[in-house]
Amino acid sequence: MEALNRIEEFLAGQILSVEGYSQYQTGNVGKSELARFVSELQSISRSYVGHTVGARLPSPIHCERAAEAYALYYTPINAAKVLHLLPLLSGLKREVSVLDVGSGPGTVGLALLAGLSRDFKMTCVEQSKYMRDLAERLISGFTGEGSLKTLTMVSELDNGGQKFDVVVAANLLAELSEEDAQELIDRIGDRVAEGGYLVIVEPGQQAHTRRLMSLRDRILATKAELVPRFPCLRRDSCPMLTASRTDWCHGAIEWRQPRLHAQLDDLLAFNKHRIKYAAFIFQRGGSLGAGVRVITQPERTRLGVEATICGDEIYGIVRVRKGQRSQGTRAFEKASAHDRLIFSEMKLGDIAVNIIVEVAGG
Repeated sequence: MEALNRIEEFLAGQILSVEGYSQYQTGNVGKSELARFVSELQSISRSYVGHTVGARLPSPIHCERAAEAYALYYTPINAAKVLHLLPLLSGLKREVSVLDVGSGPGTVGLALLAGLSRDFKMTCVEQSKYMRDLAERLISGFTGEGSLKTLTMVSELDNGGQKFDVVVAANLLAELSEEDAQELIDRIGDRVAEGGYLVIVEPGQQAHTRRLMSLRDRILATKAELVPRFPCLRRDSCPMLTASRTDWCHGAIEWRQPRLHAQLDDLLAFNKHRIKYAAFIFQRGGSLGAGVRVITQPERTRLGVEATICGDEIYGIVRVRKGQRSQGTRAFEKASAHDRLIFSEMKLGDIAVNIIVEVAGG
């Protein structure tokens, strides 16, 4: 939360008026100060809500104020997702090259600088001039744990051969047509350096997530060098897609809203007290993690405590029957969605009383 609060305070200082920022530093910002952003945010929200999945979304950012409104409200939400995933990017060297495709107001750059003590060379691709100008201003002016060595802002992804340690597409595929989304993942998959990561983050909504799950299958079918690291622990087609027409592999982040964001939430009558998200992380030349991933948080049923798990060649429900709970199964019962578990013996159905379950990292 410290990193997120630092980002919000910086946004407030960069975007609010002098009087508004002074109000922020001492308490709540006046409604008259925030009113100029509310109508823009309502318009942006309507664009996203009314968007048909699989169709191209025309940019709702039509002026500088719209870009600033987006940054004030949506950057903390999306930065929270990136910060949540950062611990999974293990083994990064001191100097990290980053390609952020669809950078918006610079959310990924701000999250990286706030959350990782590294030296960053960033290339940001953003079609909207208003977003691009704002991203350059925000990323260049932010002071966090990391250090910005270089920043390159471009409007289009080039066809060059430069490889990057981290390639990110956050909330971008949801705005593209099927054809454009497939073309993009083909291109950005080729830009990941050896040992580097491809990170794709999408809105935590059923339709967007199931579409991303299908694109995940395409990546693994066409990019043998990219190995799934999160949440997948398998290389074959997603079993959830074939097992159900409605289930979707997503996570949720419990957060304490930054106070300006909470104010905007109240004015907009929105509710972002809990952040749902969908994400996949691949590593070029990596290896599959051991064990299984918890897909649905364990819950109590009439049969016991059960959850859906997924791992290499295994997918389905496991449960601890009533009366069979033990210290060995405690890690399973207390697990959260996307936790990685190691079972001393793995099979679907009832967990034997002598089974030992341990939480693995990452």
